[in-house]
Amino acid sequence: MGNRREYLIKAIVEICQKLDKKGWVASHDGNVTVRFEENLLATPTAVSKADIVPEMVLVLDMEGNKLQGIGKPFSEIKLHLAAYRAREDINAVVHAHPPFAMARGLVGGDFEIFVPEAIVSIGDVIPVARYAIPGAKEHDEIVTEALSKCDVFMMAGNGVLSVGRDVKEAYLRMELLEHLLKIDYYAKSMGTIMAIPEADKQKLLEKRAAIGLGPKKVNIPSAAAPPKKEDQTQTQPQVQTDVIKDLIAQELKKILQEK
Repeated sequence: MGNRREYLIKAIVEICQKLDKKGWVASHDGNVTVRFEENLLATPTAVSKADIVPEMVLVLDMEGNKLQGIGKPFSEIKLHLAAYRAREDINAVVHAHPPFAMARGLVGGDFEIFVPEAIVSIGDVIPVARYAIPGAKEHDEIVTEALSKCDVFMMAGNGVLSVGRDVKEAYLRMELLEHLLKIDYYAKSMGTIMAIPEADKQKLLEKRAAIGLGPKKVNIPSAAAPPKKEDQTQTQPQVQTDVIKDLIAQELKKILQEK
């Protein structure tokens, strides 16, 4: 147990170093969480990612409350919690502000992937989720909607949120998105970007699904539960309504025939 926790904390620190070296965070930007048993390991607030060391990593419960650690939880923890609630396959979340992805999020418009291998890795379309002020209640709905389509997405005015089965996978998905957006920027200055034929795109998406990538089961916030078997009486009014509709239709048909 101890070795596993140490391994995950080391991975978080390494990703923080990568985010800083890539220039994807500035000042106290960005945050990283990893699922550990029934809790989360998380970077603290108000610390540069370049300065994160293992001793700073916090332990939070699945409501974002601190269980262990010296620092405080970051203010955007609700984004991460929404991701974990949305999909049980998510074990890590990375949030940062890569420049090209940040710029695209400010401009708006979903990003269509134009490299076949990348479609297999992150899907054919990366959405820009609508704007919401940090900490807003809408985050559950916004994050769930985006993660029902993909594993990495841009947020209007708030960078990128990327998820994965582990923290390295979450980071690499963000890295690939930023790389493609940079290519897209330069390619458009030279001319029109080629489009992948729809039939080929579908084959690539099928391959993506076949190897177990992409969203699977998504938990929709406040979704109505299906009726229980013992509640069959609740469906009777609908059945009676259908019978009445049929009788009315038959009578109208008779009247029209008489005319």
